[in-house]
Amino acid sequence: MVWSASFAARLAALDAAELTDLLAARPDVRVEPVPRSFEQLAQRLGGPGSIVEALRLLNHDTHLVGEAIAVLGDGATVPAIARLLDTSEPAVHAELAMLRGIGLAWSDGQVLRLPERLQEHWRAELGDAKPLAQIAKPAYADDLRVTASAWDIPVAGARKPELIDALTEMLADPKRVAARIAELPNPARDLLDELRSGLLGVMFGYVDPRRSPVDVLVRAGLVLLVNRRPEVPREVAVGAWLAGLAAGLTGRPEVAKAEATATAADTIAQGAAREAVHILATLLDEAGRKPVAMLKKGGVGAREQGNLAKRLSIPVQTMPLWIDIAYAAELLGETDGGYAPTAAHSRWRAATPSEQWAAAATAWYAIEHAPLLREVNDDKVQPPPLPLVSEAGAMRRALVRTAAADGLSVRGVGGEIDWFYPMHGYDAAARDAKIAAVIQEAELLGVVAQDRVSELGATIVDANPDSVADRCAALLPATECRVILQSDLTAVVSGQPSAAVANLLAAAAVNETRGAGAVWRFSANSVRGALDAGWTAPELLAELAAIAHQPLPQPLEYLVNDTARRHGRVRVRATRSCLVADEAMVAEIAGTRSLAKLKLVRAAPTVLTSPLEPDRVLDSLRAAGFFPVVEDATGAVVVERVTGHLSDTDPIDPPRPTLDASELARRLVADPNGDHAKVSRAERTLAGLNPRLDDAELALLAHAIEHRDDVVISYRNKEGNRTIRRIRPIRLWDRWMESYCHLRGADREFTVANIEAVSPAR
Repeated sequence: MVWSASFAARLAALDAAELTDLLAARPDVRVEPVPRSFEQLAQRLGGPGSIVEALRLLNHDTHLVGEAIAVLGDGATVPAIARLLDTSEPAVHAELAMLRGIGLAWSDGQVLRLPERLQEHWRAELGDAKPLAQIAKPAYADDLRVTASAWDIPVAGARKPELIDALTEMLADPKRVAARIAELPNPARDLLDELRSGLLGVMFGYVDPRRSPVDVLVRAGLVLLVNRRPEVPREVAVGAWLAGLAAGLTGRPEVAKAEATATAADTIAQGAAREAVHILATLLDEAGRKPVAMLKKGGVGAREQGNLAKRLSIPVQTMPLWIDIAYAAELLGETDGGYAPTAAHSRWRAATPSEQWAAAATAWYAIEHAPLLREVNDDKVQPPPLPLVSEAGAMRRALVRTAAADGLSVRGVGGEIDWFYPMHGYDAAARDAKIAAVIQEAELLGVVAQDRVSELGATIVDANPDSVADRCAALLPATECRVILQSDLTAVVSGQPSAAVANLLAAAAVNETRGAGAVWRFSANSVRGALDAGWTAPELLAELAAIAHQPLPQPLEYLVNDTARRHGRVRVRATRSCLVADEAMVAEIAGTRSLAKLKLVRAAPTVLTSPLEPDRVLDSLRAAGFFPVVEDATGAVVVERVTGHLSDTDPIDPPRPTLDASELARRLVADPNGDHAKVSRAERTLAGLNPRLDDAELALLAHAIEHRDDVVISYRNKEGNRTIRRIRPIRLWDRWMESYCHLRGADREFTVANIEAVSPAR
């Protein structure tokens, strides 16, 4: 590609510091396999996925200058852009510095250039309009005179070439054209938009020029009739683009500093961060004991969210946030009929508070939607943790990044999000709702407190979980978990309990309150549950003594020992059901009125039988205050162990290795043309099968095949339909590539020649 060669030369001319800064700003191009030459670097920077990520860094003014470059094409010089946008050349230079710094623009002499795909994207608004000088050649002279007269150009005696030259000169001023367009009635302006986009011609073919509002456009000199068909010159399309701008370069809006001091905000944020970690740990512990129920279509429904919120003592409105974060952090995954902790959960549970918070906060920062605002079309709600297409994630990152940089008011930045992130595309109501949800989520996580990005929150901007954990270790030091066992048969737990402590208390007690000082209550039934699960009284008392910070209260010892003494005096053996106990106990059971429904028959002085299933007999006996155990057919006691549930979903692949910006810059400078780089066999094979892919795309696809990594492709099937697929190549054979397709959830075969673009999987 011509643009790539020119861009590659510009990249090669950067000094080491400039190149390193550019690579640091575009981390996606540092994902393995890294570019081996400046040519490949230009191709990676110009890839569609990379461009989209870079565009999300642009503010309103930078975005507008970039569009102006595309609109002006070969005439895109700094003076021309300044005239078009009615601003100063220094203001244009300031925005160009940002575009150049992130590799979205470069200078070709005096003319400014953009990556080809970005140029096409921004020029699409002009449609396929051609310059007036080109479309006027087949037009009748009389039709040209009509258009010229609309602009007060003398037409008497003028020949066709003279009319074309005069019209070209007149329409060369976009401001003049934009002013004329602004005077049009709405129907005519709408029609002009349809004509320049090509929709009207495609849908209806021939258009009667006498029909209003076409006639209005002709008489305004904005449309030229060519063989009785209306044509929009490119100069008019540029004027229409200019007329459609809500504002020119406005400069950065004034946003007030946050009123709260950093110290005050950080204190509140650290408390919120600890509470967030506690809630996630409690949620995952609960899911380990009993998987969170899943709807048939996937996700956690409103009823199950309500049940969870009640059991965990947290507001039900916030439940989608914690489910989404746990899933995004790969701590929660799918299992049969529900969601349960993944294998990564045990490592996270044993980590320090800073490591736990870093994993949760960075996962939230990367989510592409607002978990607290999951509404979709028709006011339906997409249940968590199902994915959701949204720009809320990009708005979140722009909000936190901007407010953190200068200690600005978070809500103040949110009020100006149209300038800081102009690509969101929402109307005012939807935009404000998403900003409000993002801020609420940030406050619950400790990223924001008192309208200020906290020191904790600032660590997640442009950082990975490991570096975040290191940077906030001093802000979230590990605190000792204290368990106080009281004589009223309660346990008060302060701090974050370990998984072992949480599991012990869950086995032998019932949680009454959660939070900073959680309260658990012991009862005969709760202790019986621990004994049913295989604990003995000495083991249970020893474990409780090990976690307590004072000697065991005597009432608790009495409760455990008394329950153990009574436990197992009644044994249920399947006949359907056979109850075995001492003679006194058998007599007591037989005389208990509430157990009459079991239809018990005394088969011997120490034996009762029932026609009902053992599970029902056990439940009824326990409800009546007895502590039975289960025996197998040989008389051996069956231990009712409570096993933790674990997700059987394969974890998402860890992020691909990313090379340090300075190291990649060093490699490129040392071997600018990639002369010493090795080209793999798969890469050469793919090049023969699909000559349209550039070297960088071939390298990405070959690396994915050789390492079984995910990659994103743009694919056109045999019917001509284009889709974007995230795939994991399995093998290459003949002209097909067998891959696991994440969109279809199954293996698929892709014709290599039909792959139109390749980009790294995020």
